[in-house]
This record gives sequence, C-alpha cells and structure tokens, in this order.
Amino acid sequence: MTSPRNPRLVAASLVLGLVPALVPTLVSAGGVPATAASRGHHHHGHHGHHGHRGKVVWDSTTYTAFTAPVAAHGRVPGGRTKVRLQVKLPGGWHTFGAARSKRSGKFAVAGSLNWYGSHRVRVTTSGRHGFKRGTTVTVGMSYAPRGNPADHVFLTDRGTRYSFNPCRTIRYAVNAAEVGPTGLAIAQAAMNQVSAATGIPVKYVGTSTQLPFLTRHTRLPKGQDLLLAFATEAEYPAFVTESALGQGGPVQVRAARDGRHHRVWQTTQAAAIFDTTAWNSGRYAWTLDSTKPNWGEVMLHEVGHAFGLDHSPAADEIMFWQAGNGVYPDGHFRALYDAGDLAGLATDGLGQGCFHKVRYRVDGAARVEPPRPLP
Repeated sequence: MTSPRNPRLVAASLVLGLVPALVPTLVSAGGVPATAASRGHHHHGHHGHHGHRGKVVWDSTTYTAFTAPVAAHGRVPGGRTKVRLQVKLPGGWHTFGAARSKRSGKFAVAGSLNWYGSHRVRVTTSGRHGFKRGTTVTVGMSYAPRGNPADHVFLTDRGTRYSFNPCRTIRYAVNAAEVGPTGLAIAQAAMNQVSAATGIPVKYVGTSTQLPFLTRHTRLPKGQDLLLAFATEAEYPAFVTESALGQGGPVQVRAARDGRHHRVWQTTQAAAIFDTTAWNSGRYAWTLDSTKPNWGEVMLHEVGHAFGLDHSPAADEIMFWQAGNGVYPDGHFRALYDAGDLAGLATDGLGQGCFHKVRYRVDGAARVEPPRPLP
C-alpha cells in the first residue's frame, strides 16, 4: 500500500478492539439481520437394512463467522459408517467435517465453515446404504460492508487469475520481532478476515525470522504457505524507493485449473512485508479502528494482494492503491474489507471450487514466474 503525501498526524494510538467488536450488528450475507444459531428441520431418508429410516437434525445453520460450527445429528442407514459434512462448490462437494456413526446408525458431526454468505451443505454417507440430506447454511458478518461489489480487480497474468487452492488450509508465519505482540495481533486479525471472505481456513504456525522479496525468488520453509514480516527501510529499501508502507503478492506459482476447469495460476506460497520505520513514526495507529489511518488497513491491503487481488479504483475499498482514504462518515478509519474487496476475495476463494491437477503447460513448464510484489 502506498503512503499518502500529506498524512494527518495524530497522537499514536494503542490497539483498541479487534474486528468482532467494531460493529455489533449481526448482518447476514444478503444484508438481512441474522438470528442466533438455530435448530434446523428434521429430514427423513431412505429405508436402511436395520429397520429404520435415516434422519438428520441440523443443530446450527445460522451464525456469525467464527462463533459456531455447522452441526448436525441423527441416524443414518447401514450401521457403522463414515458420515461426511460437505459444502457445494463449483465442480462438486467439498468435505469440511466428518465423524463415524454408531452401530445403531446414530451420529453427531460438526465442521467449521467460516465463509460469509449462504451455502448449500449436506450430510452424506457412501456405500450400499448411501444417504444424503441437505440444507442451507448462512454465515453472517459482524458489520455491514460499504461500497460497490463490482469495485475489485484481480491480480492476473495473460488474463489468468492468481489464487491459492481454496480447499487447502493456508499455514502462515509472522516475523513480528520488531513490532512485538501488537503487530502479531493485528496480523492475526487480518488473516481471520481474509479467511471469512474467501472461505479458506488459515492456521498460524508460529514466528519466523525470514524477510521476503529480497531476491527474485522467495521460497518459504516446508510447512508454510504465507509469510507476514516487518522490516526497516534499511533492510528493505523498496519502502523508500516506491513510497510504500508494505508490499505483498505470490512468491511461488504453478499452473492449475479451478472447479469450473478454468485456467488459474495456483499460488503455492505468498508473502507480505511491512515498514517498521513507518510503524514507529506514529503516523498510523497500531489498531484496526481509529481516528487516523491504521495498520490494520495496511495489513488487510497487502494480504489481499497475497490472496490474488490487485488495486481497486474505489477509495472506499481496502484495496484502493493509497492509504488513508477510507474514512467513514463518523471520522473513523476501520480495517474492514468492503463490498468490492469481499466480492473479489469470494471469487478467489471457495467461490471457484477446488483446484484440479494441471492439464496444460506454459512455455514448456507447469510452473510460472510470480508477479512482482505490489505496494
């Protein structure tokens, strides 16, 4: 993200609340206030060989992201068997929870689906006594996003998007030695937001001492898919030469196809780096909600690049190219993805389905060059 030429100077701010505390109103994906987790309908299934009909009771189908799992219980035909909880995606169903039923066929299954919007899910078993029963799950938001959903731009090469495989958990590390627990907390809040926007699960795997983008080909250690790091302007001169508070983007890429069999550059590793010198200047608040531009906005912006978004043309989107333009009517700056950001991230997330084994090559190779990191 690029620094504004004339930033407002206000006294440094400490970390306030994280994202769930910013706006208390629960809003569903369609903009309608959502209720608390509710019990779903009873569904009856096929006759089993044990003299009973299958039955599913949905225990939790409407909730705010990260407050509840999708949960169901009941009885399936066939006795002991594997019971899967799946969500419908382009190209097929994706399993996000599983359990085994008892000899009587009774089961209880739960799984995390923290993906904003309404989604078709089902309980299913396979084999001779295969059983399927579905419902709709609505994952609400803790705030009402502003802006236009059309105001997003994808990071592309030759018309093909860059994206993580949305059906694999993103394991991320943070190099926050120079900014301490506050920087780590804001980074983790940013990752939770991008996870809910894309539907891609994320997992913090610990600290790192690595700095990305110092060479043409950054490579992360085994077990890491994404690195968030802080560096001084002496360590990373591009902060000065490009007037940037941070940079982000894919670092390892290969060819793949999404759930609709469209070509995609699969990001296998990505990174973002942030300016420690600017962090210590006091120009930006060390929080996600403040009366001046804050580091939560900067981190969301660079993480957006890592997940496949380019700069938005709209100043009310986090992915706008310049920091400090997203002030709300009450004079606050909030680190919240807006309508255009959310629409783009959903497309680069589970909205494209799971990736498939590559069936094409580019210039004779399945792997391609990553793009230059964006500010």
